[in-house]
Amino acid sequence: MMSVSALALEKQKSGDFLGVIELLKPLADKGDDLDAAALVRLAQSCYRIGHVEDAAAYYHRAAGMAGAPRQQLLELAFTLFRQAKSKELAFGAARDVLECNPGHEGAARYFRHHVHYRLDMEELERSNTEALAKLRAGDAFQIRTELLLDHIAWCGDEALNALIQTQNGKTFSPEARTRRRSRPHHFADKIRVGYLSNDWSDGHATMKLLQRVLELHDENTFEITLFCYTEDNLVATDQVFRKRFGDKIVRIGHLPTEDAAQQIRARGIDILVDLKGHTNKAWIDLVNAGPAPVQVAYLGYPGSGVGIDCDYIICDRIVCPETSAPFFHEKFCWLPDSYQANDDSNRALPPAPSRSQLGLPEGATVLVSANNVRKISPETFRLWMAVLARAPRTVLWMVCDDPLARDNFSRAVVKAGIAPERIIYANSTGYPAHIARLRAADIGLDTFPCNGHTTTSDKLWAGLPVVTKKGSNFSSRVSESLLQAMQLPELIAEDGDGYVDLCVELACDAERLRALKARIEAGRTTAALFDSGRYTRNLERAFQLIHERARKGLEPVHIEIATTS
Repeated sequence: MMSVSALALEKQKSGDFLGVIELLKPLADKGDDLDAAALVRLAQSCYRIGHVEDAAAYYHRAAGMAGAPRQQLLELAFTLFRQAKSKELAFGAARDVLECNPGHEGAARYFRHHVHYRLDMEELERSNTEALAKLRAGDAFQIRTELLLDHIAWCGDEALNALIQTQNGKTFSPEARTRRRSRPHHFADKIRVGYLSNDWSDGHATMKLLQRVLELHDENTFEITLFCYTEDNLVATDQVFRKRFGDKIVRIGHLPTEDAAQQIRARGIDILVDLKGHTNKAWIDLVNAGPAPVQVAYLGYPGSGVGIDCDYIICDRIVCPETSAPFFHEKFCWLPDSYQANDDSNRALPPAPSRSQLGLPEGATVLVSANNVRKISPETFRLWMAVLARAPRTVLWMVCDDPLARDNFSRAVVKAGIAPERIIYANSTGYPAHIARLRAADIGLDTFPCNGHTTTSDKLWAGLPVVTKKGSNFSSRVSESLLQAMQLPELIAEDGDGYVDLCVELACDAERLRALKARIEAGRTTAALFDSGRYTRNLERAFQLIHERARKGLEPVHIEIATTS
């Protein structure tokens, strides 16, 4: 009589993949002792009928059997778990792949990316410590596999930040930059500025900052074009932005890179402003195709656009002091007040819901974090736990959608000696509801070394004090920049100990908190941070000076913009 394994092989050879599955799956699911070859046949058959996650799971199981080609099967499992978008299973498979093959670039990148979102503090600490040692040793593999947006969430060393390689495109060459700058170009009377982004929707955080500036640009002096490669799912979230700016939006996302570059050149753009840098799905190859004589990095990515051909970066003297210049290939264009734009008109400000509606205790001081969880580094965790330990009447209210991340974080909290019921989780919500609920909190907690950026501005807009500390690179200095522009220097600690002290002092001083909130409420209409008109004039002056140098054929240099009233 033919064995099960032999019968499965015959069915597979005849293309009867469902027959293979009907034969082997019940045995595999019961835990019967199938050999590796049978599990591989089952995996192959599942894949052939489109059951990708099942295929990955059987490959992963077969890899653990004696005599199986472990590395090959683990790599297959990892690839298919990713294809099935099974993040946690792919993460585990990536970890297993790296045990067998530490040089597997795909697994290394996947592991390093997802480890920042799981809030497993012990694993994150181990991974970051290992990565830091390798980066300091100049390890080429580690440099190549770090992802920049994740990297700045845990590494505040500017020199190391500058080492990490571009992942979403090819690094520009000096020769390509020279060709771009020397290409013949006609400068007209109006300054033609092209903003390049895939975020053109009022559903995206960047537009919460920039929308009012786009409305206020002086049309007598500037001709503005919004070059768009926004994905359809984000376009669908838009309410009014694309209707309001429809005559300025030029869609290029469907074009090959060189055709898109030609579209930009055909419009005679003098200054191309890249709003993406190293953020999600940035079109780096398009910027590096050199569509404009002057190219400027702005707003989206808080650091040097390593490998991206921009001449200037819009910044301020807090986020980019002169001592940072060696770690940037771009020249600094220092704005007064803060580098960050803010919309003072198209931004929600609903009243706060009651604490009972939000599931918050009435008698506690509520500390809130609304930052992306990838910014909750081990350093941030330790500082937050120190605050909770010293201020026992506080609770930490944090936005975290992922149940696994919540479980991991709660376990770390218990290990740190804090009662888990003092952590109150919230899901993401729509923007107006989010601003409203921020108004029910008492203190905004910042993250380190990558601060809240739009999140910090949102908290200040909602009238909430945000406590931060001085940083060591662009992304870790943003909240300081914003607080200075709100005239709130007393909320900036010198270091981690000072940060904990300041949070505890505020948590225990209701009168001081009330006074701070009143100042922030008033600052919404008086402080430079939320004066979109003043900001736009400063930004336009920056574009004018950049344009003037280019028109004269002068090389880019650091530029400082004097404040306007």
